[in-house]
Order: sequence, then C-alpha cells, then structure tokens
Amino acid sequence: MSESSLYQQYEQIKGSKVLVSIKGVLSQDIITEFGTMIKSSLSAETNTRKIFAVFIEMAQNILHYSNERNKATDEGVGIMTLKEVEDTFYLSSGNIILKPNAEKIKSKCEIVNSSNKEELKAMHQDQIRKGRPEGSKGAGLGLIDIARKVDGPINCIIDSIDSNNSFITLTVTFKKENQ
Repeated sequence: MSESSLYQQYEQIKGSKVLVSIKGVLSQDIITEFGTMIKSSLSAETNTRKIFAVFIEMAQNILHYSNERNKATDEGVGIMTLKEVEDTFYLSSGNIILKPNAEKIKSKCEIVNSSNKEELKAMHQDQIRKGRPEGSKGAGLGLIDIARKVDGPINCIIDSIDSNNSFITLTVTFKKENQ
C-alpha cells in the first residue's frame, strides 16, 4: 500500500466523525474491546444499546462467516466502521464471502427490508420455532434482529472478487437520540 492511498482514505472520511474503525481479525476479545469503545463514544445517546447490539451481531458475522480467515486462530477477517454524520450514525461491516452465500444474504436483506415491524416480529418468532439453520453458528436471527433495531433499510452491496468470492458490505443507520 502506498502512502498516498492512506491519504486518499483520510480525505474520503474527513467530512465525517469516525468513532470506531477496524480492519483485520475480529476475535471475540477484539469485538468486546471495540464494543466497549462504542459504549464509551456514545454515552450521551439513548439508542446506545441498539447500536451496540447491532455492532456485536455484525462483528460476530465476520468472526464466524468471513471466507478470509486468520490461519492461526481460524477467526474471520473483515472491516467495520461506525461514523457520525450530522444527525445519523452509520455502522458498516464488510468481509469476503463465498458467492452463493452473498446472494443468500442479499436476498434475506431484501425480505427484511420489505417487512414492517409486525412482520419482522413474526419472522423472528417463526425462526426461533424452526431452530438453527443448517451450517449456521447461530439461530438464524441476525438480519431479522438487525432490521428490528435500525432506523432504515439494511444496505447490502456485493462486489465480485473472483469466480468463488465476493466482498459483502452491510450498512445500517441510526438516528441520533441525545438524552
């Protein structure tokens, strides 16, 4: 990486207040530490719990499902940012994922984005009754839970890397709610 590329990144984000940014292995310890930083940074916000819960969900998705792995620990590698722009917080996560999995996630995002709060609640309860999906390390509730907590749709962008892998970016928003 050249020095100018870091400057370009700096220029791209200088108009926003970046509260947390991490790129690399997302171990459980790192997730916990960054979660603490988020709680501290947002101490004046009434929606801190929602933002924290969604951060944990998105970080654990990277930890468990990223196709880029730390060889020594088998933990996922990815990127996460939390930034503040005017009256909105933007939480983004990104990681490499197998193409078929990326398409499934994009499809599920479209479903939850087109659902209202009552439909999301019903989906949540239905998923709990169904139990853990095959190949899942959780209860299959992640995107439903995220959609129930955020103040807008889950923005899902998929960038093709090669014939097997894509890079998936999820971005959600929270309106500022100062106490």
